[in-house]
Amino acid sequence: MKKTALFVALYLATVTIAFGQNQSQQQQPQQQQQLGGGALQSPYGETGQLGLGTQAASMFTTSSALFRSLQTQGLMLQPPPYDATVDTNKYVLGPGDILNVGIWGATPVSTTLSVTPEGAIVIPTFGVLQVGGMTLSEAKAYARNQLSRQFKKAEITLTLVYPRDFYVVVAGEVKTPARYRATSFDRVDRVFTLANLPLNSNDTTSPPPFSLRKIKLVHSNGTTQNVDLLKFYQSGDISEDPYLQQGDAVVVPKEDVTVGNISISGAVKMPGIYEYVPGDRIKDLLEISQGLTPIADSSSADVFFWNGQGYTRKIVDLRDSAALDMPLAVNSRMVIPFDRARVNNYYVWVNGEVRSPGIYPIVPDSTKLSEVIKMAGGFTRWASLEGSVVYRSMQPDALFPPPPSPPSWFVNRATGINAEALNYAASELNMRYGQEIVSTDFVKLFADKDEKYDFTLQSGDVISVPQTRNAIYVFGQVKYPGYVNFRGGWSYSDYVSAAGGYTEGAEEANTRILKRGTYQWYKPGETTIEPGDLVFVPRISIKPELYSWNLFKDIIGTIGSVASIALTAILVIRSAQGK
Repeated sequence: MKKTALFVALYLATVTIAFGQNQSQQQQPQQQQQLGGGALQSPYGETGQLGLGTQAASMFTTSSALFRSLQTQGLMLQPPPYDATVDTNKYVLGPGDILNVGIWGATPVSTTLSVTPEGAIVIPTFGVLQVGGMTLSEAKAYARNQLSRQFKKAEITLTLVYPRDFYVVVAGEVKTPARYRATSFDRVDRVFTLANLPLNSNDTTSPPPFSLRKIKLVHSNGTTQNVDLLKFYQSGDISEDPYLQQGDAVVVPKEDVTVGNISISGAVKMPGIYEYVPGDRIKDLLEISQGLTPIADSSSADVFFWNGQGYTRKIVDLRDSAALDMPLAVNSRMVIPFDRARVNNYYVWVNGEVRSPGIYPIVPDSTKLSEVIKMAGGFTRWASLEGSVVYRSMQPDALFPPPPSPPSWFVNRATGINAEALNYAASELNMRYGQEIVSTDFVKLFADKDEKYDFTLQSGDVISVPQTRNAIYVFGQVKYPGYVNFRGGWSYSDYVSAAGGYTEGAEEANTRILKRGTYQWYKPGETTIEPGDLVFVPRISIKPELYSWNLFKDIIGTIGSVASIALTAILVIRSAQGK
């Protein structure tokens, strides 16, 4: 869950690189051949070709070399995308930067130059300007000052055309620890993404379990900066994805939420358990989880703080900006409640023989069955009140998952009933944990107007009104199973006869009637057969051979025991008589 945004970023990066490579191959095939391969250099001193193919080779080719190669052939390089304008007061010039020097006088001159490895630019007809180590704004002022001495009436400009590239080390828990080329306009996520790309088209291995929240950006001067790419991916906070500098190293540790974590659940877009970073606030946790859902109750969030022995609870109002800055400790737990007044999922389904089947809204703990039937226009003349039922889902609230089914060992524990009864109980419970039938009687409620059978509906209830079937379904051990037209006054045996009569394997004494809709079982004398009912004829129960053999052994054993006791008694009596 926490890496979903990362994988999206990886995919987009791969697609972008592939597209750029295809475009470049179509337009300048010769130039690509001149650029050569792309060897990755490991931070541990080893250099090797990683078999990344032409696409990846182009990706690791120096941008400056590409620019100069195209420039010598009179072509213009499309600059890379930038997410902001350059800060002239912060950008420091160095070898490889591409600059344009403009002398706008009577005879305008515009020259594109590269900063040499010595930090200088060589201007034709003028000489050398040492700009390496200067900020861009300092270099602009320096160039105007020096060039205006020779070109007194000309306007002097110095512009950064293309930033230089440099190596950045990516080490730690990434797929390919190595040195990667970057520019001052690249951010940490770019080299992090490159370090986790597939090595080739056949590489399907997953990246290592890296941490997204505790990445360290180590600068060449020894200072470090924490990088929270998870927050960047989840919230778009660009401050958590800083620009790279020459000489930087990106160190990616292994993710370990067992050492310290924080969690958030309830009405947030991405609930979960996340790594804890010292300094985390409620605001940070909300950003990581992508914020509140539209049905969140932001006025009374629960925050639980671990004090070493237990949790202390604090209720905070997230509408208060001060509350958002509240610091969180390691192992803090946050629960965002749902605002029930804003949840619009209170509805029931009505299907079958009503005038307007559909989804109807209800008021929680208020709307009754008769009200919804009225909203649906009432029953049609084909409706079967006897077969109508209300099903209740075990997940009436879409905000929460359904309760788990009890395991069989839980049902079976601490009981002395036989295995057959346990199997039956398990079957009943398995059916219950899908949906249940609400106990009511549509005939007594709607035909007899007995209001005690009216009841309050719950969200997710399904009211099913079947069509009247003027037939009885006979199945089981009969010769011709199927529908038999209903005849008033017929008994179950009449319907069995109409279905061809019993087969040789029928257990006639256990014939049962199932009522339409509820499918309750009745013995023939316990109910009157009505349209839509079912008549079931079971099969004679045949005991397995093992059962018969065990029974035979038990009988033989019992007979043997009795015979042994009798023989012993006879011997005792004879012995007594002999004395």
